[in-house]
Amino acid sequence: MTAYRRGRDHVAARPSWRCRACGAPWPCQPAKLHLLDLYADDRLGLVVDLGVTMAAALPDLPYDENLLDRFVRWARPPRRRIDG
Repeated sequence: MTAYRRGRDHVAARPSWRCRACGAPWPCQPAKLHLLDLYADDRLGLVVDLGVTMAAALPDLPYDENLLDRFVRWARPPRRRIDG
């Protein structure tokens, strides 16, 4: 029996762009957690990688205003507050 690997088994199935493991729209929550862990020291790299992935998904998915939120915006680093 193959051991479950948190997040790594949650990959996109093309052309539906749904998770192969749980069926949720990809990136699903376990995939997001895995990606945040994988890119822990390179959040900008994560956002760039997700942007490239979203561009690959565009021909397969119907236009949806939420695609940017689904693929990229969730991974942006928190804004830094600048006082005075």
